Amino acid sequence: MESFIAGNTRCVCLLGFPVAHSISPQIHNHAFRKLGLPYVYIPLPVEPRSLADAVYTVRSSMAGANVTIPYKEAVLHYCDEISPLSSVTGTVNTLYVKDGRLCGTTTDPVGFYRALEKSGHVLGDDNVVILGSGGTARTLGAALLIDKKCSSLVIAARSKEKAAALVSELKKIGNIPVDYCELGSSESTKIFNGCTLLVNCTSVGMYPRTDETPLNADFLHSGMTVFDVIYNPNITRLLKEAASAGCKTQNGLLMLLYQGLESFKYWTGGINVPEDIFNIDELQALVDIRKNPL
Repeated sequence: MESFIAGNTRCVCLLGFPVAHSISPQIHNHAFRKLGLPYVYIPLPVEPRSLADAVYTVRSSMAGANVTIPYKEAVLHYCDEISPLSSVTGTVNTLYVKDGRLCGTTTDPVGFYRALEKSGHVLGDDNVVILGSGGTARTLGAALLIDKKCSSLVIAARSKEKAAALVSELKKIGNIPVDYCELGSSESTKIFNGCTLLVNCTSVGMYPRTDETPLNADFLHSGMTVFDVIYNPNITRLLKEAASAGCKTQNGLLMLLYQGLESFKYWTGGINVPEDIFNIDELQALVDIRKNPL
C-alpha cells in the first residue's frame, strides 16, 4: 500500500495550547486524501515560551497553519503581512507562506457567513446582537461592519466596561450604528425585542457545563435567528430554548468546517474543496468522541 506521507508531502499544522480536542486534523486530512494532494495536517501543541520557534518553523518549513486559542492575537506580531480584516480585528487564525513571506488572515467571518446561510438566514438589513466581548465577538462584529451586512450592531456582555471598550473600537470602522448593553439590564429588553440575529460568542453552555446559557429564554422570540458558535454540545441550552421560541437556529460546527476550507485555499494556491465530501453527522460524531475518549 502506498504511504500517504511521501518525500514531497507538505505540512500544515494547528498552533494552539491545548489542541487535543480539535477535529481540524480529521477535516483537512480527509480533504487532502480525497483530492489527492501531497499535504498532511498535524496538531501542534505549543507552550507560550515556544511560540516564536513554532512560528519560525511554519515560515521556514511548512505550507501554513491554523491558529487557535490562545495565540490568535499573539501570532499577528510575527507576520510579515496581514489582511485588512486582521489589521482591524487584531486576530489571525490562518498563516500561509507567499514568496517567502509569512502572511496572516482570519477566515472566521467566511465560515460564519456560510454556516448562517445553511440556517436559512440571509444577512442584510439585520439588527444584530452579539453576546460576548472577546476575540470572536470582535472578529465577527468587525466583519459585519466592514462588509456592511447589518443595519445595527449591539455588543451585549456581562461586563459593561468590556462591552463599551469593544464598541469604541468597532465605531471606528464605518457609519453603521454600534452600541452596547449589559446583559440583564433594563435597557436590554428593548434591544432584544428588535433583534433579528443573535450570535453567541461566549463559551457559556459549552461542554461540560451544558446546563448553562448566556441569555434568559424570556429574551428570545420567533423574529430572530440564533447562531451559537459552540458546537460541543451540538444543541446547547441556548439553541434548545431558541427553537422552542420559534427561532431559526445554527450551531458552530459548520462555521468550523467552512472557515477551515477557506484556510485550505490559502495553503494550496486556491483549491476549493467540494462540500459534499463531508458528512456533518460524522463530524459531529468526532466531536462526541472527544467528550468521551476511549
